[in-house]
Order: sequence, then C-alpha cells, then structure tokens
Amino acid sequence: MITSMIRPFSVVAVTAMVCLGSVRAEDDTKMATEMKVVSKQLKALRTIPKDDYAAGAEAVRKAHEALLAAMQYIPVMVEEMPDGEEKAKAIADSRRVMGLSYASLCALELAYLEKDPAKIEAAMSKVKEVKKEGHKKYTDD
Repeated sequence: MITSMIRPFSVVAVTAMVCLGSVRAEDDTKMATEMKVVSKQLKALRTIPKDDYAAGAEAVRKAHEALLAAMQYIPVMVEEMPDGEEKAKAIADSRRVMGLSYASLCALELAYLEKDPAKIEAAMSKVKEVKKEGHKKYTDD
C-alpha cells in the first residue's frame, strides 16, 4: 500500500523536476548567456557620462562582440519547432534580426566614435527597435 502511494508521488516529483529543468535550461543557453552580456553593456550606457564617448564606444563594442558570439546559436523557441519549412523560415528570420541587431550596434559604435549625440540617439533608437522585434518573435519575455 505504501509503495502504491509513493509511486504516484515519484511520477509527480520527476515530472516537476523535468519541467523546471527545461525552464532553467532555456535561461542557461549559450545564446541567452551572450545576450545577457549585450543587455548588460547597453544598460551600462545609462551610467556612462554622456560626453565620455570612448567609454560608450567600448561598451557598445563589448555588446556587439557578445552578439556576434550569440549569432552562432538558434533561439530555443525555434530549436524546439518541428523540422520543416516553418522552422527553416524561422531560423532564417532569426538570423536576419540578429544581423540587423549587429549592424545597429556597429552604427551606434560609429556614432560614439564620431562624438555625435544626435547620431547616438538615432542609432540607439534603431538598436531598441530591432531588439523589440527580436524579443517579440523569439523570446518568451
């Protein structure tokens, strides 16, 4: 009788661990780790004095280096899709968005190197726009 009570509990416990493990694994993917670096560097721009263009350029450079590293991975949402045409399109589109993100970060770095506040603002708007598109499509945020 005790064995019959323990067995259902074990199934529930194992199921819960698997579910929690899959959520945890998604947060710890290599892509997610690199994207956290990108986010951290972009947030650092808020604390850097507006006229410290060298520090701004360096933070953006670190962000696009991490983004470049993340580009070799496929978002978890896409990876988990069944193989087929839709998945192939999603992979291609996620690469397009990552490429746009990389290009917008390069434009932001150039704006910092040119010490042009108007260009920095315009480039940052583009960075945010592309980030929003990517997160809307390829994350659970």
